[in-house]
Amino acid sequence: MSGQQELYAIKQELRSIINELESIASGVGHDFEGIGNRGCASAIHEVADHYRSVTDKLSRIDTTKIKEGFPGSSQCTT
Repeated sequence: MSGQQELYAIKQELRSIINELESIASGVGHDFEGIGNRGCASAIHEVADHYRSVTDKLSRIDTTKIKEGFPGSSQCTT
């Protein structure tokens, strides 16, 4: 798998996690009244926002400069 493909897979997984967190936060916010549900839902939204930020940063990576393998790995060609 190329670096670009791996990065795409990571971003897809993060988007899936974000969607699941948003769904959980929505459920907590609506289904659990009076037990601190707003604070709990807000905390879950903050985690989703963090992962959204990570996904945005990953999207700005220039994959044309990614070499296959990592330093010290058997695949590294440097």
